Amino acid sequence: MKSVALVISDAAITRHSADVEVGELRDHKSPIVLRFHKARDKGTWYLVQYKRRDKKRHRLGYWPVLKTKDVQSIVPDMLKKLGTGAEVQSSQFVTVGQMLQWYLGRIQREAVKSASRRKGVVSAIKRHLLPLLGSVAIAALDKAVIDDKLMLPLQAEGLQPSTIRLYYSVLKRAFASASELGLVALNPMAGMKFRDHIQKQIIPKPGKLLVSDAGRAQHLISPLLQPVKGLLLFMLMFATRIGETRQLRWEYVDFDARQITIPGKLTKTGAPHILPITDDAKPILQELMQLYTGAWVFGQTDCPSESEADKLIRNASKGKFSAHDLRKFARSSWATIGIDYWVSERLLNHKQKGLDAVYIKADALDVKHAALTQYHHWLKERFACRHHAGIENNQGAA
Repeated sequence: MKSVALVISDAAITRHSADVEVGELRDHKSPIVLRFHKARDKGTWYLVQYKRRDKKRHRLGYWPVLKTKDVQSIVPDMLKKLGTGAEVQSSQFVTVGQMLQWYLGRIQREAVKSASRRKGVVSAIKRHLLPLLGSVAIAALDKAVIDDKLMLPLQAEGLQPSTIRLYYSVLKRAFASASELGLVALNPMAGMKFRDHIQKQIIPKPGKLLVSDAGRAQHLISPLLQPVKGLLLFMLMFATRIGETRQLRWEYVDFDARQITIPGKLTKTGAPHILPITDDAKPILQELMQLYTGAWVFGQTDCPSESEADKLIRNASKGKFSAHDLRKFARSSWATIGIDYWVSERLLNHKQKGLDAVYIKADALDVKHAALTQYHHWLKERFACRHHAGIENNQGAA
């Protein structure tokens, strides 16, 4: 096969790809070469370096993933690196934007992550990371560039450090995934840390419902219509997440075994969450079953969508608390009435780490049952949850 010298362009590559006699294209203006693969629909880009009498080729990436302009844009940086004795690494992506577009497509197809998590990542990439870093060459990305083009603009928008950290972690995870799959030869963020840019300690956002606010919560929840009334009451009693709660089906509720099994596909951790049905919870669930005879616990023909559930709770609380504030309220109440820390963690279905996952055995249903019975009795005294905030069949049916 012959080598053709010309000014390489995308049009020239397409034209010569049809000629099986042409094995590679050499550029007149820069030290780059494109070598066609056997199928002719792909090729490998090389940077040619002449050192004394030796000629060495450094692989840059692949066509058509990398277009001519992409390769030409990184040649100056590559030559500078070679001049310092550094090795040129190959990559399928030239810009941060190309890598993020790949990760965007991957995350949207990644079934192991919850829909809400995927939605958050997609939003972070589309609304912030791509606009701010999309045109930056991966070879040029360093701490100073990230600080100047990402961190400072996000701070200028008035975003909280916790939100900025979330976007930063998405970017870092995207690079890590590309590196692990061999799509980028060098991960420029491998040694970077968020505190390199923002040193302010991020304090968890306090809940809007204090332990002493049980009466206020009762006052807000009692007069509500269904399904939001039952939704809020269930989250208050079991501290479940909004995504888990709104998608509950009656098939997950076993009155004979006196337990609710939320499947891993609905939980944030991906692990099934088993909750005991206490004496105070049972009649409330039974009354809900009479109200909603379909497959869903909180809907007649379908469960509330994510946006519908958010809107229901936002309107019902009049902005005084969120779904997650109910979860925080329950956790604070457990600490107040003396429920063991690790039992509380399992009731929240938090992911256990390290040796805790091996040695801490607080998953037993009877342990959870005792804790929730204590909590529901405490609620009953202060909230009168069964009699005052219970579910009447003749009130508020949606």
